[in-house]
Amino acid sequence: MKQIVVPIDFSDNSNNALQYAKTLFSSEICTFYLLNVYISNPSNLLSKEYNDSILTEMSQESEKNLKILLNKTNKENDNNHHNFEIVSRANTLVNAINHMLNTKKIDFITMGAKGTKGMFLGSNTVKVINGVENCPLLVVPQSYIPKKPSLIAFSTNFKRTFVKDELNPLIDIALSNHSKINIARIMIEEYLNDYQKVNKETLKVLFKDLDYIFCKIDVETSETNALKEFATQTESDLIALVHHKHNFFQKLMEEDVVDKITFNSPLPLLILPELKLKETAK
Repeated sequence: MKQIVVPIDFSDNSNNALQYAKTLFSSEICTFYLLNVYISNPSNLLSKEYNDSILTEMSQESEKNLKILLNKTNKENDNNHHNFEIVSRANTLVNAINHMLNTKKIDFITMGAKGTKGMFLGSNTVKVINGVENCPLLVVPQSYIPKKPSLIAFSTNFKRTFVKDELNPLIDIALSNHSKINIARIMIEEYLNDYQKVNKETLKVLFKDLDYIFCKIDVETSETNALKEFATQTESDLIALVHHKHNFFQKLMEEDVVDKITFNSPLPLLILPELKLKETAK
C-alpha cells in the first residue's frame, strides 16, 4: 500500500495535484493524506496576534474546509483501492510534512507548482524541495490535465553512481503505468568518460524490467531549455530527475528569478531525493 501526502490550500492548484495523484496511482492501493497547514511561520505561534481564540478559530476553519473537501472527494471517488484522510496542522508546510515522514511511511508527496510572476515553482514548492529529505516529490502544473504517463523523460548526466532505492519510485511508477522511459543525457561533452560509462551500465541493470531508450540532448542555450524542449518534442508526460549537486536542477534552485522563469515546465516533475549509499544498506 502507498501513502501519499497532498498539501491542500483549497485552491484549484492543489485540487489538480490531488486529481493527478489519484490518476497516477489509480492501480495502486493508496491512502491519501490531505494536509492543510494554517500557520506560515512557527514564530507566529508565540505572537500576541495568535492567541488561543484565534488559533482555535483557524483550526476550526481548517477542519471544516478539509471535511468539505473530503466529502466531495469521497463522493467522486470510484476507486475502491483509494482511501482519503484529512490532516490539519498549526505549523509550516515543511515542518508538517517532515513530522508526517517521521510518524508514517510516506511514499510520495504530490503538490501543485503554481508560482508568482510567471515562475513555475512557487515559494512553498521550493521550500518543500529544499526542506524535505528522503521522499519523492511530484510537482504538478496548475494547467496540466491529469493523465497516466505513457512516456517519461528521465534526465541524467551519468556523473554519479545510481542507487536502486533512489530510483525505485520512478521504476514503480513506470511499471504500474506501463510507461516507456527516454533516458535523456544532457551534456555539453560529446562522449562519456569511463566513470560515466560504468554508471550507464549500472542504470541498464536497474532498468532491466522497463521499456527504455537512451537519448542525447544537444545543449544550445541552457540545460533547462534543452530538457523542456526535449520533453515537449517527444510528447513526454512526466519529467523525472534526481535532485543532487551535480545536475542542473540544483543549479536552478540556486539561480536567479530569470533562470527559474525559463524553466516553466508544462509537465509534472518527479523529483527523486538523493540517497547516500549507506542509507540504502539499512
